[in-house]
Amino acid sequence: MAGPAVRIRLLGGVEVVDGNGAAVDIGAGKCRALLAALALQPGTAIPDWRLVDLLWGEQPPRTAVRTLQSYIARLRGGLGATRIVRSGAAYRLDVPADAVDVIRFGRRVEAGDLAGALAEWTGEPLAGVPVPGLAAAVDGLVERWLGTVEADLAARVDADAAATVGPLTELSTRYPFREGIWALLMTALYRVGRQADALAAYRTARQRLVEHLGVEPGPRLRRLEVAILGQDHRIGGEQRSESIDRLPRRAVRLIGRDGDLDLIGRALAESPVVTLVGPGGIGKTALAVAAAQRVRLEHGAWLVDLTEITTDQDVPQAVAAAVRVEEGPGRSLSESIVLALSSLRALLVLDNCEHVVDGAARLAQAVADGCPQVRVLATAREPLGLNHGHERLVAVTPLPAAGAGADLFADRANALTAAFTMDAAREVIEEICRCLDGLPLAIELAAAQTVSHTPPEIRERLDDQLGLLVGGRRTGADRHRTMRATIQWSYRLLTVAEQDLLQRLSVFTGPVDRAGAAAVAAGSGLDVNDVLHTLVQRSMVTAGPGLFGQQFRLLEPIRQFAAEHLTAGPAAAPAQAAHTRYVRERVTSLRDQLTGPAEVQGVARLDELWPNLRVAVDRAFACGDYRLAHDLFRPIATEAARRHRHEVGQWAQRLLEQAPPEDRPRIVTGLIAAASRYHVCQDPAGFDTLIRQHCEPDDPVARHMRANVRDDYATQIHTAPQALAELRRLGADDLAAHVEVDLGAALVFQGQYARGEAQLTQLVDRFRSHGPPTLLNWTLTLLGFSAAFQGRRAAADTLFDQAIDVPLPARTHSPNQSVRALALFRRGDRRAAYQLLRAHVEELLDADNMHGACVVSVNFVTMMPAVARFADGARILAFLDTTGALDNAAWAAMVADARDKLATFAPIPNGSMILDQRQALATIGNTLDDLLVEQASPVGC
Repeated sequence: MAGPAVRIRLLGGVEVVDGNGAAVDIGAGKCRALLAALALQPGTAIPDWRLVDLLWGEQPPRTAVRTLQSYIARLRGGLGATRIVRSGAAYRLDVPADAVDVIRFGRRVEAGDLAGALAEWTGEPLAGVPVPGLAAAVDGLVERWLGTVEADLAARVDADAAATVGPLTELSTRYPFREGIWALLMTALYRVGRQADALAAYRTARQRLVEHLGVEPGPRLRRLEVAILGQDHRIGGEQRSESIDRLPRRAVRLIGRDGDLDLIGRALAESPVVTLVGPGGIGKTALAVAAAQRVRLEHGAWLVDLTEITTDQDVPQAVAAAVRVEEGPGRSLSESIVLALSSLRALLVLDNCEHVVDGAARLAQAVADGCPQVRVLATAREPLGLNHGHERLVAVTPLPAAGAGADLFADRANALTAAFTMDAAREVIEEICRCLDGLPLAIELAAAQTVSHTPPEIRERLDDQLGLLVGGRRTGADRHRTMRATIQWSYRLLTVAEQDLLQRLSVFTGPVDRAGAAAVAAGSGLDVNDVLHTLVQRSMVTAGPGLFGQQFRLLEPIRQFAAEHLTAGPAAAPAQAAHTRYVRERVTSLRDQLTGPAEVQGVARLDELWPNLRVAVDRAFACGDYRLAHDLFRPIATEAARRHRHEVGQWAQRLLEQAPPEDRPRIVTGLIAAASRYHVCQDPAGFDTLIRQHCEPDDPVARHMRANVRDDYATQIHTAPQALAELRRLGADDLAAHVEVDLGAALVFQGQYARGEAQLTQLVDRFRSHGPPTLLNWTLTLLGFSAAFQGRRAAADTLFDQAIDVPLPARTHSPNQSVRALALFRRGDRRAAYQLLRAHVEELLDADNMHGACVVSVNFVTMMPAVARFADGARILAFLDTTGALDNAAWAAMVADARDKLATFAPIPNGSMILDQRQALATIGNTLDDLLVEQASPVGC
């Protein structure tokens, strides 16, 4: 483009400046109006007649065309002849779109950059330049600006309500008919304790709407008034009770940290990422948990303990497991996490980042960039080092010896022995705390010695030991070396047997039971029960109740210390081998439970074993022992399809990469476990790539699983017999059971109801007698769908009720809630139906289970005509049409009545408005939220 760059301003007037910021003479009056008409659509040719219409309206002068040409000449004189191009009977402004401020404003709004958009807005569009034909465009720009202002203020109301009261009051005066502004003002006033003023604002809004427009306030304002009158905690921004369940309950009292908690709270309000930094043992984890329990965010908090992982690449996996997210098609796991959290107001606690600081930093940066309302609280021994100033550091300092340090010592000592008294030894205890530099873990370790030593004895021996350890490892800060010395001191107080068992226990990640401790101590001659008891007394090992008996755990600094000693001695390889054998025995023993009636208990036991199973599998793959890795996860391969166990699918892919093609049993395990992962997240292209890399195209199991991932029912029916024969030949009856269920489903959805029901009825009888409950639930549900597709409503309801009554393990993939919600809706209990379906939508989004979106969408569409939500139902129906799901006659029949009603009362919108299953689920969730609010609002308010 010829000539120097120019910038065109339409906000606050109509002006042009050159690349140096100097004003460009473009004339006045109609010349500026003409430039505005062209600049609103840069790069677009606008016909002469349209420009005349915009400038003069319905009665242009007889010389309008010639006058227009003179204005064009004037503009070319200022802008340059090549910047306004003649194109047939039209003119085009030939400048980059970003040269025009209103275009930049619009693009920033579309990108979600509210602050950047508002910075572009410098005044009313075309101020002082009347253009009759552009009045609608100006109104549209103002409306978009107001929407952006409201969105920005909504976020600011959440962060600092008091600071928004003034701007909102001014806006409500300037735009008295915008109910969104009134709603934000009411919310802000309520949150700063001005409930009466919030209600007065509602009355003012209502008066203006009634007097000037003759209408009552809309549902949003009426619901808000009712909520304020009822002092609904959600308006105050208080945390929901269930959100705290994602955090552990503090087992002991946090002492001396009130000021730190206040500081962390302020930092989280101002920065997307806050990192608590300090040496090991300073109490970062306890402080982070306490801070998370004080933070009040709508969607609560998650604690992700990174001590159980070993590499930077495992960080997204650990976070995904905590927040129940899986990879989506075409997205990395980190991208899927960001997508799942992007609409939430929540806190993500990344604990113990020091050994995976790069991976934690990448994940925290991605969340900070992509999730504007999520806060990350990290603990580490060094900053994460994020970009763009996203990270706020909070140094966790030692406890003052004469205050909180001594109080902590006394608190822990009192918990161990009733004979301990603080008063007689206060000065000595304070001296002990000073020697330990106020490190909480060091103080607790010292306090544990009061079982067998007096405070003066502890002080004397501590002094001697620290003197001996000055020349030890000198990495990290002085206090870190002191902490190491403290652990070393406590370690040296142990007997040889206690040291030996502590080292062996360090191979466990997460909890270990007595049997596990005995397994790694086998052949050592240790009396495990007695030695464990002593280690617990000395605070070197923690003990607590588990679901199936007492569990033990090493605090991470102690575990790392013990692991170093283990690695340096001869017991390392035997201990690791014993750990692997123990995990393999445990997981093998679970196979009968997972495939039988005791599935619920088996899943609970597997949850406890999981951290150590992960370590054992990773160790096997790292050593290239794919057979051992297979043996470790083969007993739970069916978990990939039944529950949120995305790691099984990842292990399956690693197995396929290492196992040779001729190792048929292991290739088949890898295929089936990996297929489940691709099926749940609806990524058939990804599975096709996997098959091309690792299988022959005519492999019977691969052909069947490919059809399964694609929901290609006809091909599944054709390939099932060969796949079943192969699985039974290999003795994989548990995997064959899934193929049998798939075959029954394919027959039903292909309309072969008699064959499908015969297949499923046989399976129901078998699963009812022998388990597992998950497959009984699935087969009963499929029989219910078969009856529903054939119009046998009563039979379908009976079967669905039977399916719902089957007790299932947590996180099981099942349409139970969706089916039950539809039944409740038909019986008239609409509020319960909405609540149940809304909860199910959240589960699917959390697990990234896009395969479950079809049933939810169909049930939602059938509900909407009955509550006159025609546009909402039509939008989801249009989306279903684009997915091809309704090409299936059975699903099409389910929505046939709803389709007729929706087409009568609301035009079906363009299906491209909803792009994928995740957006469809989010849309359904928003509609259900509205319906729940309407149900709660009194009639006539």
